[in-house]
Amino acid sequence: MGTIYLGYPAGDYADSPAALVAQCVSHPEWYDGWKLLPQQYKSDASLIAKDFCAPVFEASGPIILPQPVRNTTTEDVRRRLGSRVPILLEIITTIEELRAVIENAIEMHNNGTPMLALDLIVAFLMLRKLDQELMWAGYAKSYMWASDIPKGRGLDVKFSHRVPEVLNILFMRDLIVNKTSNGKKKYALNPERREEIYEILRNRKFPKEIEAPLIRHAPLENIRELDLLDCYGPPKE
Repeated sequence: MGTIYLGYPAGDYADSPAALVAQCVSHPEWYDGWKLLPQQYKSDASLIAKDFCAPVFEASGPIILPQPVRNTTTEDVRRRLGSRVPILLEIITTIEELRAVIENAIEMHNNGTPMLALDLIVAFLMLRKLDQELMWAGYAKSYMWASDIPKGRGLDVKFSHRVPEVLNILFMRDLIVNKTSNGKKKYALNPERREEIYEILRNRKFPKEIEAPLIRHAPLENIRELDLLDCYGPPKE
């Protein structure tokens, strides 16, 4: 259960998008506890994307933007939300079509659409784990043994087989640093890249030169794994 964010064109007539949305809102039992949060487009078929997207960072849920809607609005919504949630652009003329779109949006969200490269998921969660554990280089106890990185606490052990490769990629790109103790490697986040790392976690986007090697490994993973990154809030303007 969660929230569905639903835009709709202005118009006051029988079977208008506004009337269809109002009918759906009046029947919450249709959606098994999911809440509809509708917002009418302005007269030029636009939305203030910043305001429309803001609640999504508090309560993740799919976006439905029925046509017609301005391209600049959809582009701005996608820019702000990235791959966090499904964003559906649909032509809707009947209540049956709207209900089908809502049900599809719920299914996509629950299934983790859009899927992301497994190594991208692991990289984001690795940065988050080291940050949450205060593993920033500069202090004697701020390094984590390589063997401890895959052991849960925000980085599921099911990803352990990809941790060495992803760790090496982030180390080679200088987001993570290491040192040797008793013949074994310890790792920490690079404090000189602190702002960049936080921006990566907020935007859920790596620079292209770091993303490229992270998307070479074929398997995909459910994007709901990245809901743990919600604590970093929305991207900066």
